[in-house]
Amino acid sequence: MSNYLFYDLETSGLQTCFDVPLQAAFLQAGPDLSIERELTLRCRLPAHIVPSPDALRITGVTPAMLEEQPLSHLEMMAQIARIVADSKPSLILGFNNLRFDDECLRQSWYQSLLPPYAASMTGDGRGDVLSMLRAVALVEPQAITIPRDDAGKPVMRLGDVCRANRIGLSEADAHDALADVRATRELFMLLRERAPSTMATMLLHAKKSGPIGLMEAGEPVILGGTSRLTLVLPMIASPTNPAARVCLDLSQDPAGFIDLPAIDLLARIRSSQSPVRQVRTNAMPILFSWEQAAHALIEPEPDAVYRDRARALWAHPTFTRQLVLALEGQYMDRESSPYPDQQLYAGGFVSDADAVACRRWHEIEWKYRENHAAWHIRDPRLRSLAVRQIFLNAPEALSPEAQRRGRNWLRHRLMTEDDVPWLTLPRALARCDELAATTDEPDARAALDQIRAWLIQRRDSLGPGVETDGRAPAAA
Repeated sequence: MSNYLFYDLETSGLQTCFDVPLQAAFLQAGPDLSIERELTLRCRLPAHIVPSPDALRITGVTPAMLEEQPLSHLEMMAQIARIVADSKPSLILGFNNLRFDDECLRQSWYQSLLPPYAASMTGDGRGDVLSMLRAVALVEPQAITIPRDDAGKPVMRLGDVCRANRIGLSEADAHDALADVRATRELFMLLRERAPSTMATMLLHAKKSGPIGLMEAGEPVILGGTSRLTLVLPMIASPTNPAARVCLDLSQDPAGFIDLPAIDLLARIRSSQSPVRQVRTNAMPILFSWEQAAHALIEPEPDAVYRDRARALWAHPTFTRQLVLALEGQYMDRESSPYPDQQLYAGGFVSDADAVACRRWHEIEWKYRENHAAWHIRDPRLRSLAVRQIFLNAPEALSPEAQRRGRNWLRHRLMTEDDVPWLTLPRALARCDELAATTDEPDARAALDQIRAWLIQRRDSLGPGVETDGRAPAAA
């Protein structure tokens, strides 16, 4: 049986490449899920990040809380990496963590020159209690109470689901990382108690071997999404993602696409009627055998229809080849980002030599780190991020020219009017005005006024002008 590491992050916003964790909570539990240790970390806001006013309003984080924490963001990310390493072997669990929290950790570790995939190497895999909840709701709906909104749609927010099932997580406590972690553990325990068969299958999928084993025979399996199950046929490994398997939706008649050449098949894949489903084996897919979940299909075809469609796909002389060609070209027209923040996946894995150089970079004094990065880190992404981190944490350790470039970069980052993918101070101030115009509650308006005043103070502290030739300054 596994040990467990439950965790949750509260972040500056929802853009995983440009926002950062501000609070992290961890709960270590033994094989019987008894609590062994709890820990909460908070950090100061990095100088180049503008937090979303929406996020601050939801989490109740005040400007003072962003500035008065003992840990820098770099120090907190290093502590989180140690916590994860010390927990091995453990099954890491969160709520919506595979889609969001894991990605935030990965991006912040990368930008902090720490191993970005540390959370994937814990021995017992990674799971998402939200995916487990969806699986139980789809396959054993009687096992759990799912609240609904005014329009009758299911609500899968952690607080709402917990309250509907008598798990203590008040509206006031929601979005506090430790309260969310405790509630996630209790919800996980409830799901295991009420739907043991479904949960056993989902726990197998916490490692890649689970979904790979289920799909390797090439027989139809049942894939779950956010709201429904679909019978699919696993066919080929993804040509663009080594951790994904390409499946075909058997609820669609293949006669409509089976003879298409690659270019037309790609257009069909990009349409709203795509027959292709890519199953990420490293992201706990909701995946079941036909026998386990066929009863939960909505308006299913007769079994013989599905089997005939599967045979037609396998037997077609050119379809598999055209499918590979279509998927190989799926992202060829995607432009690469000029910002190192968005280049984690574009530049390949960090080499062993650079990983060693980055580890040494963290160990030496700040005054030596600029030269160390220049001489020993070969990856241009990491060299740029290394100088950025020195500027953010110990600017006096940089050369005068590097300090000047850093100041120009920071002012551009915070104040630019260009169409950039991150939140700037002008945009955040405009968002405060939008929220204030739709808020009548005195407490909410007071909080927004406080956030707005703090954003203005940050803007004014930057001073006038940028020492540049008119071009956007390079990243520090």
